[in-house]
Amino acid sequence: MTGNKIFKTIYLIFAAVVTAVGLSLVADYTGKRYIALTACFLVFAFVFPFISEKTRGMLDKWPRYVLLLIFPFVCYFLTECALDTSYSIFGSKLKAIVGNYGLYALILWSIYSFTLSLRWSVFLTGVLSGMFGVVNYYVIKFRQIPILAGDIATTGTALNVASDYEYSYTIKQFMMIAFLLACTAFLLFYRSGEEKRRDVRFRLIVAGLGVMVLCGSVYTLGATDFLRNHGISINTFMPIKSYRNNGGLLTFTRSIRTMVIDKPRNYSVDTITELQHTYSSDSVTGDSEAKRPNVIVVMDEAFADLQDVGELHTDKEVMPFYDSLTENAIKGRSYVSVFGGQTANTEYEFLSGDSKAFLPAGTTPYQLYIKSFIPTLTQNMILDNYSGILALHPYKASGYNRQNVYPYMGFSRFITIDDFSEDTHTIGGHIDDKEDFKRIIEEYEAAKAKSDEPFYIFNVTMQNHSPYEGEWENLPDEIDILDDNLQQDGVENYLNLIHESDDALRELVEYFEKTDDPTVIVYFGDHEPGLSDEFYNELLGTDKSSLKGLDQMNLYHTKFLIWANYDIPEENYNFEDGISINYVQSVMLDACGMKKSGYNKYLLDLIKDVPIINANGYVGADGKFYEVDDKTSPYYDQINVYNTLCYNHLFDKKNRVDSFFEYGE
Repeated sequence: MTGNKIFKTIYLIFAAVVTAVGLSLVADYTGKRYIALTACFLVFAFVFPFISEKTRGMLDKWPRYVLLLIFPFVCYFLTECALDTSYSIFGSKLKAIVGNYGLYALILWSIYSFTLSLRWSVFLTGVLSGMFGVVNYYVIKFRQIPILAGDIATTGTALNVASDYEYSYTIKQFMMIAFLLACTAFLLFYRSGEEKRRDVRFRLIVAGLGVMVLCGSVYTLGATDFLRNHGISINTFMPIKSYRNNGGLLTFTRSIRTMVIDKPRNYSVDTITELQHTYSSDSVTGDSEAKRPNVIVVMDEAFADLQDVGELHTDKEVMPFYDSLTENAIKGRSYVSVFGGQTANTEYEFLSGDSKAFLPAGTTPYQLYIKSFIPTLTQNMILDNYSGILALHPYKASGYNRQNVYPYMGFSRFITIDDFSEDTHTIGGHIDDKEDFKRIIEEYEAAKAKSDEPFYIFNVTMQNHSPYEGEWENLPDEIDILDDNLQQDGVENYLNLIHESDDALRELVEYFEKTDDPTVIVYFGDHEPGLSDEFYNELLGTDKSSLKGLDQMNLYHTKFLIWANYDIPEENYNFEDGISINYVQSVMLDACGMKKSGYNKYLLDLIKDVPIINANGYVGADGKFYEVDDKTSPYYDQINVYNTLCYNHLFDKKNRVDSFFEYGE
């Protein structure tokens, strides 16, 4: 057997295996045209190697230029099919069609200008399009939010949990796999004499022109408002809407511009120094009547109440202990900036007091912006001579770059899954909340054995992490949904997980209820669970993607609790007077009689006029919803001042007024 025949045999075996495995994962064959196109790509992939070189060589002439014009549209169409966002190329606006085609053409033609190789240009463009389509399909499927430019930095976190999901797809995604096989066949078996005939000078000229066009395009699209000025916008709360309106690649490209952080209007450090005359930070030295209780902060994964979102009936209370707490408890709805994922954004808003309202959609400060020391609640606990100063997350340390960010915040130690024994009890493969909270108690007792100083720990749980479908190991089946139309896969699992979290919270509270040391427990969820669109549409009685303003806010709240084992004022926040998570730290410090920074005092005043603010906008004391940049709002000037503080806190490191964000000496 000749070397060429061996090579073809190996390729055919590879193509056959990919086809067989790919077909085994197809769960839905809906769409005759997709089946037909898939068949065409597979036929090409298996037949092209056997077409004569003379026939293949016809592409050396004018057909190669036709292919260079048509191929970007093919990639555009197939990628949108793979995304499965219900975006219709043929029914979309002309500017969206031109924009997406132009981007795919830019990729193809740039590669061609650098390589002058038709086969490599087709193959690489096809692979990039396929990866964008198929990977994004799973991202949307698992978290209901498509990929934006800011998500590239969270790739490591996504890979951490990727193995937890069940992978299947429809004929649309397999069609892209068949297309990639066809591109592979073209790469391996098309040989062009044209590639060999180009001299070095010609190659350099074409490559130079390609670089100029590519750099100019990247600058125009990523660093200017070109796309925004042409009506290409991003829905920051539900980017999937933008994918559906504008197409995937155009929306992703538009999101690059959102990563460029502009200074607030009339930004000046003097604004902050003037505020310090009104809001001065409390001192940690000298006589003080301020209390110094133990501070136990728990951000519980997806701890939310679906019965607050819509009418959902169950045979038992889902969170009976939480609901029973009234004495020395402040609780209710905490509004957050994320839905179904991006946990670290809620974490950042609580610890810093900043709001994601002023940050680009899809970005996470832990991944993109925190590269050095930043004062937060943790730093103030250090200044107040607390012991512990621990971070606890019973999963991988690399999630959201925490292993690098936590030291910048001042945490003395980061306890991860590696610090738990292999026989630690789990639910669905994750360390459960009861084991997690036992570790809190162990660390508290160890710290108290060494020091009489109050103890501080910040805990991010893992038990309730999605996906919720299928059978769950060690998960009790105590909660049943009584509404037949809402008994969808995974929903009862989620409710039972929250029921378990509620019981774990009971054990944690009962332990510290019996201790002599003053203790405060702050407990809140990071986001609503990532359940299916079909479930939420049924629960809401409408398409959730059509929600706006206050109705949309209803999907972005969780439960929170501030409980103390000594007297604090009780309060219950419902929908009309809920608060956003950026205020919870300050509310806790004030209610528990603790020291406060100037920033905490400022936020306690701001909450009176703007009780809810998140990535979509804010709700004023008048009960109305406003966009963050709404200049007609009666709170516009106050919002701009808050924006100034957040910008100084996170971005203006050289001029940051640390004394405003930290306790005084």
